[in-house]
Amino acid sequence: MSDPDVRPAYDPADQLARLQRLCRLRAIALYREQALYLQVLRELLPGATRQALFNLLGEVDPSRFSRLPDSTRQNFHASVNNLIERCSVLLTVEQLMQLVQQMQQEQRRQQAHASRSMLQNLGRQTLNRDAASESPSSPPQQDEPSGSIHLSLASPLDSPQGDTGSGPVAEPLPEQPDSQPSGDLDVLRSLFELAGDAMQQAQTPVEASGGFDQSVEGDDQFLPREPDALLHWIHAMDQALERRLRNLSHAVNVQMLRSGLAQTLLPISLLDAALKGQVETQPTATNVLRLRLPLAVGDLDQGMDVLCVLLRSNDLEFDSPRLRQCRKRLRTHHHALLTMVQQQRHWQRRSLDREARNHWQTPSDSTQQLSGD
Repeated sequence: MSDPDVRPAYDPADQLARLQRLCRLRAIALYREQALYLQVLRELLPGATRQALFNLLGEVDPSRFSRLPDSTRQNFHASVNNLIERCSVLLTVEQLMQLVQQMQQEQRRQQAHASRSMLQNLGRQTLNRDAASESPSSPPQQDEPSGSIHLSLASPLDSPQGDTGSGPVAEPLPEQPDSQPSGDLDVLRSLFELAGDAMQQAQTPVEASGGFDQSVEGDDQFLPREPDALLHWIHAMDQALERRLRNLSHAVNVQMLRSGLAQTLLPISLLDAALKGQVETQPTATNVLRLRLPLAVGDLDQGMDVLCVLLRSNDLEFDSPRLRQCRKRLRTHHHALLTMVQQQRHWQRRSLDREARNHWQTPSDSTQQLSGD
């Protein structure tokens, strides 16, 4: 038998504390690598945006830009440069972290809206079902002529007034089954609780446990101390970066439409679908999106190609060796965090197992002690 006073060689609490210390060191290095990546990106963004515009106009109509008036060309260049500068200011670790919080709150608001819509639909269905169930059992009362006799299958003893059938009998209220109303009420109550929790989360800022710890001082500010939360931080930063680049791309496309360099404007939802791989794209130059839109002309099922600017981190890394090196170091941290997350889950299970055994053994020990006394 194992002595409960003997401490095991690998204590789960000690191992989890050790993982937290390693995660803190990893967070400092990860913060610096992420900041360096964004610094290189800010330097490459103006040239990459202009190159994307050059490639786009070269595929559509190379002479279209030269046919514009001088004032229009100058205004277009100034507008694009202004958009790039405004986006570059927002390409920092701190600014991306604020965007992550906004994206999480936006997602919670969408979930709360979906919950409210589901509640409204369920409420309508419940009311319709109740109305349909009550209509055959309780028909509308009609005015009876005076002196009419009301016949009922109920015993005269059940009548609270002791009537013999010469007048309207006050029938007892029908007993409702417990299963149907209580089940609907339970479902409605649980859904209202879920919707209330979702709306409360949408109104509150991001928590430190599910979001990012802002109590850490130094280079690892805004970064969590747990491996799984830090791994989530990496994915959130990539999503925020794609959102910034997508917003810049859409703003540039709007300027092209205003200047007469483009005839169509793809909506943001279609740009997001292209980034997620939900729509089929045609091969084209880097940071340029080409989509084949179906267009039926007579009996022929033809299509029309639509091009626009879509800046993507993958394309930027493909054209820049410096950016690829930064991404390579970030992937190294990512793989190391995957291993740390596996270790964290292992020791958390060990800790829960030990806690469960302690709670299970304590009552029996106390019972034996009382019986011995």
